[in-house]
Amino acid sequence: MVLRTIANKVGTFEVNGNAVSYLQPLSTFNTQEMDLIQKWYREKVHSLQGYPQVVPAKDINFQSGQVCYAYDVTSYKSFNTLKTMYLEEKMPYYLSLIELAKNKEITLLWNTQNLMVDEETQTVKVLVIDHKAFDIDNDKSDLITLKELIVITLTNLEQVYGRPKRSDFFEQNEEVIQFAEMIYLHLNSLDHMKEYIEAMNREVNERKQSEHEELEKQLANKRRNPLFKYLPFLLPQTKKINRLDIDQTNRIQSQNKTASPHKQKDNNKRFLIGTVAIIIFAILLNFTLTNVNKNALSKEQPLSSTSSKKSMETLYLQGLLGQKEKLMDTLDEKEYDSLSKDQKSLLTQLWVEHGEYKKLLEQDGKAISQITEYLTNQNQLKELDRLQEIVKVENPHIIFAKGVLAKDWDVIINNRNLVELTEERKTYIVKALLQKGEVETAKGFVSDKASEDDGLMDTVLIAEKNVVELKALQEQQALLQKTIDESTDQEKVTEAEQELNVVKKEITNLAQTTGL
Repeated sequence: MVLRTIANKVGTFEVNGNAVSYLQPLSTFNTQEMDLIQKWYREKVHSLQGYPQVVPAKDINFQSGQVCYAYDVTSYKSFNTLKTMYLEEKMPYYLSLIELAKNKEITLLWNTQNLMVDEETQTVKVLVIDHKAFDIDNDKSDLITLKELIVITLTNLEQVYGRPKRSDFFEQNEEVIQFAEMIYLHLNSLDHMKEYIEAMNREVNERKQSEHEELEKQLANKRRNPLFKYLPFLLPQTKKINRLDIDQTNRIQSQNKTASPHKQKDNNKRFLIGTVAIIIFAILLNFTLTNVNKNALSKEQPLSSTSSKKSMETLYLQGLLGQKEKLMDTLDEKEYDSLSKDQKSLLTQLWVEHGEYKKLLEQDGKAISQITEYLTNQNQLKELDRLQEIVKVENPHIIFAKGVLAKDWDVIINNRNLVELTEERKTYIVKALLQKGEVETAKGFVSDKASEDDGLMDTVLIAEKNVVELKALQEQQALLQKTIDESTDQEKVTEAEQELNVVKKEITNLAQTTGL
């Protein structure tokens, strides 16, 4: 399975097992000659030979109007591996991230897909870097990006949109929370961040060393003290053994050994009888207390609660058995205001499914949003017309729903600010904007109304990338056509015609996938 991620505005990471590719349209490079791109990349990598945090590409080639960097990451793990580690284990990786950010020789693409974890050296390594033919455009400063990356490794977040909640953290102890707050809110330079993390790392190492020395000390005591051979369970205890207690124990044991056989036998009998009596008593006591608790609970529980519970069980059973109309009638017989929250929700769902729109709208005028979304999903255009007759006046939710079913992109766009913005409606709006070629408007809409929906933003970025690629292919098409029209070299003309057919197919395919 290939995973794709947008990066550098118009680039794409493709991850397929241990193979990672980065593709970007040739038109966005500082030269259109592949030989120069490969040459300048090799020169850049050669200049960084003494810098082990850069992973060189194993190949650079041209694919459908794009330059493709191919990497073998067999020896490394994804950046999200850091999420599985404890805070103290992450410190060396954070320090290596800071070293990447402070390196003035490279501009790296700050993207989690571009960062690899090397557990052997406890460092973070980078794949895509800049060179003479290739510029990298990062939206944020290295400091801000680094802060967000550290927060991402500490939480279940994939993007940081402000201060994270405690529930977002994998480790929710005070040490981790304070560390995150210090990094994200208070440290304002890479040097300060490095000093803070180095101090934390030293503290961790000193604590580990102290714990190791304490363990060695305990093991040495065990080897030196013969008492531990007979009482191994005392090893974990830190309490010192009183010599008087040991002497007293030895004296009692000695007395027991010198006791007569008959006396020992009597003691054993008494011990067995006493043990059996205690067990029987414990069983009887447990049985008695259990019955008392059950009786007390049954007396304290109101009869109305029991009957209510049985009533709800009956209702839900009717629903499960497919008797939805009977279930709806049963709930309809009751006063709407007397129904519980769950019962109201259930009745609302049943009214929508059975076309009882008037009943529902009489109780909740805002329910038209829920009704129209349901009818849109069910492709019920006639029911939308019937709903319009019921409400009598024009309603933007109904107009929007009809626009979706008719794929009338203008209607969807014109009503986007007049309807409740559910997740489904946001998707329809973005689709409409992209179909009309309004990529920038779609991008602004997602940023404003769905900033936390990474999937929707990726869709817009893919469409933006497709537009750039389409433009590059169209330029290539024009050059090939010029060669065909003007060249007197028949071999070149034939080659250009063959390539032109391929480019035309790619343009057709790409044009079809510009929208959702």
